[in-house]
Order: sequence, then C-alpha cells, then structure tokens
Amino acid sequence: MISRVIQHDLDHELLRQLTGDSYGEPLALADQGGATLATGDVFVSDPVVRARLAAIAALVDMEGYALAAVANQARVPIHIIKHVSDQADEDAAKSWQDTTTESARALSDWVVANLLNARP
Repeated sequence: MISRVIQHDLDHELLRQLTGDSYGEPLALADQGGATLATGDVFVSDPVVRARLAAIAALVDMEGYALAAVANQARVPIHIIKHVSDQADEDAAKSWQDTTTESARALSDWVVANLLNARP
C-alpha cells in the first residue's frame, strides 16, 4: 500500500515562479507505514534516473499522483495498491509487456483477499 505520493519530474520551482502558486506538493494518504510512490510523465528505463528515484521512493508510476490529487481535492479517501511490473531499467519496456498479465492477476488476488473476503 502507498502512504505518500510525490511528483518526480514536475518543476515545482519554475511553476511557483511563473504562477505564484504551488503545484505537485507531496501528498500523504490514509494508509500510514506504506511505501512512497513517485509519479512522473516519463516511462523510466534509464538506470541513472532509476537510481535517483530509488533514493526517494520505493515505486514509480505514471498515474498515482493524479489519482491522489483528485481524491484529495474531492475529499474522498483513496487507497493505492501497486504491483511491480518492471524494474525501471533498459529492459523495462519488454518486461512490462511480459508481466502485465501477472500483475493484473496479483492485484486481483489482493482485492479478493483484502477487500471482498474482508467484508462482514
């Protein structure tokens, strides 16, 4: 489970200088003790970028921050569950294609075990 979401490729300072407003500040989620998720617009396949991101987050994706920001704005609690589909390295595109079915199955199993079977 994800407890914090950050934007890893948004130029916060430039946006603040241009608009006077802050965008993309880190968001804390209700699930404390979980991993930090770094969201960005780029598919990470560069080992240098991967190493930089590994220092600040356990996982990387392209949509988590947007989901968390919308939920936060609407004051709706959100729980983000992730499954690693690639290693964010030079083989990322290939491994992502090879593991999407496995990831979908793992997430489905998690939903059944933690949400559907947990109902009173």
